[in-house]
Amino acid sequence: MKTKLMYLLRFTLAYTHAEIKGLIVLLGMMVVYVLLYIGYEWREKEVAKLDFQPVLWEANYKAISPKVFGSRKFGENESGWRESGVRRKWVEYKSGVRRKQQAIDINTADSAAWVALNGIGPGFAKRIMTYREKLGGFYQVDQLKEVYGLDSLWVKENKALLKVGAGVYRFLAINQVEWKDFKHPYLPYGQSKVVLAYRKQHGVLKDFEALKKIQLLDLVAWKRLKPYLSFAAP
Repeated sequence: MKTKLMYLLRFTLAYTHAEIKGLIVLLGMMVVYVLLYIGYEWREKEVAKLDFQPVLWEANYKAISPKVFGSRKFGENESGWRESGVRRKWVEYKSGVRRKQQAIDINTADSAAWVALNGIGPGFAKRIMTYREKLGGFYQVDQLKEVYGLDSLWVKENKALLKVGAGVYRFLAINQVEWKDFKHPYLPYGQSKVVLAYRKQHGVLKDFEALKKIQLLDLVAWKRLKPYLSFAAP
């Protein structure tokens, strides 16, 4: 089989030995990538299971969600799933108004608070909080759209429930930080070296206007990073 395959590649398709080796390496890398992806997805599911607190989640769900568990008895004006023959039917309030969800502070909300929102499970809650910690806090609600897998439509529909609160809680002290700590999700690779080299030669940067004067600066990236910058002197 191997000999036939080599013959096909070498003589029928006119591949050189180097091209055949490259093709084998490429196929190997693709297999490794697929295995790593499967492993990552499995790990995310396992972590989500460990992070899930069913008692706390159920308490929040009952208190906030307009959908209540089927085991509950309903009054005349209550919404819920009810049995109708062999099918279950969603019954709305007679007034046509659903109970409102509680607003949350996106910079302080814990896992339970996130899970209480429709469409957010334990996995997404953990992902949001992890990204929040990497940033140093959110300064606007639209930053939630940057969380991997979170639908921008969900952010738009739930914007009224999402409050920024005090905003950014950890800043990048541009005049104090050293190279190993000069990092941020918004900061492109190499930009820290540009600023450190300028700082070493010219000293303290007074404000953002002084920062803009640096040559080789990726101004678009730094404008995005601006809410996280501190120009306090060392």
